[in-house]
Parts: sequence; C-alpha cells; structure tokens
Amino acid sequence: MRHAGLLSVTFRNLPFERIIELAVEAGLEGIEWGGDVHVVPGDLKAAERIGQATRDAGLCVYAYGSYWRGDSEPTMIAETASALGAQWIRIWAGTLGSSECSPETRRDIAANLRGLCRRCNGLQVAAEWHQNTLTDTAASAARLLADVGERNFFCYFQRNSLISDNLRELASFPKDRIRAVHVQQCENGQRLPLANGIKEWRELLAEIPEEAPALLEFVKCNSEEQFFEDARVLRQLAGGGD
Repeated sequence: MRHAGLLSVTFRNLPFERIIELAVEAGLEGIEWGGDVHVVPGDLKAAERIGQATRDAGLCVYAYGSYWRGDSEPTMIAETASALGAQWIRIWAGTLGSSECSPETRRDIAANLRGLCRRCNGLQVAAEWHQNTLTDTAASAARLLADVGERNFFCYFQRNSLISDNLRELASFPKDRIRAVHVQQCENGQRLPLANGIKEWRELLAEIPEEAPALLEFVKCNSEEQFFEDARVLRQLAGGGD
C-alpha cells in the first residue's frame, strides 16, 4: 500500500503543531516540511524540534522541501535536512523552462545538483516536476537525471495542467526514478476538490511504484474542511481509505 502524506506548505499560515495534528486527524502517514516558513535553512534547532515532534506523533518525516533551484550555493540545505531527519531533499531545477535554458546554464545546474547529491551524507535529492524548470517535460527530466548521474538523484511526479495527456508523459519516464508524487487538483489556476480528478489520479498512480508516497499539496480555499475531504480521497487512491 502506498503511503499518503501532506506538504506543510499546504497550510503555510499554521504553526507546525497544528499541521502535525491535521495529518494525524486525517489518517495520513507523514509530512514533507517546507523550507520557506516552517523549517528555514540553517535553523537546525527548529529543524530538530519539528522533526522530533513529527516522529513523536507517529508520522514519517518524508522530505525537506528546500526550494533551492541549483543556481547558487545550497547554503545549509543538507545540514537542515539532516537535522530534520528527512529522507530526501526536494529541489527545483533552475529558473527557466527546458526550451529556454542554454546548454551552459543546463550544464551548470546539473553540476550544482551533482555537488549537492555528493554532500548529502546518505540523503537523496529529488527535483520536482514543475513549469519553468528543467523538469517541465518528462524528456527533459530524464535528461537531467542522466546529466547529474548520481544514484541518489530522483524526481517528483506532479500533474501538469498545461499538458493534455499526463499519462502519456509519465509513460516515457523511468518509474524507478520517481521518489514521490505531489497530488493536487488544479484547473486554469483554480484549486478544486481532489475528488474532481479521482479518475485521472487513479490512472496516474497505477503507473507509479508504491514506494513513492502520494503527498497532498494545497487544497481549495486553504480550508481545513476541504483538506479532510481531500485526505480521505488521497487515502482511497493510495489504497488505504474507504
């Protein structure tokens, strides 16, 4: 059965204690903590405290969502992720889409990602599939895996609303290199209930190994009520819900 979890960025305005409570109440199994609000890079004491509180609640600490883009020095990212007790670090690959990025910039980003992978002390690194990065298509993401060339470098799968057939896009990517899945339902920039996309998400997750947890990211109107409903759907998709 696939793990079902939550990204802390879903509720950036809430204290970490409440996010842990929400995950437990919703029957989820872990949290990816974001580096933008809750676990700031370099604040090792906060990282240790939040990681321990997560584990004390019976939850996994899946990842450290760093938002580092591979275009600068990754200051204290690996150290913060280690203090948190994360299993891997999520990053973004650059600031330009694959069609806009020069070969030189692409080479530099790959080299920076390779450097982070080598200094991670057993942690994995995973690039989120995202628009305006080098993982904006499956083909470019697969090329980045090869360019980085480290065994602890992976990608996240994330549905792209600008792509007409996400299932076909997914089919061209090596499935064993998907570390996690970001799950949300968004159309034309509007967040919708996850139940609206349950058919497509069921098809997508069927193509992804169960070792990759499905992590809920964002809910309609930032509503706790909607979160609980979406979490129920997520658990169902992961094979553990009603």
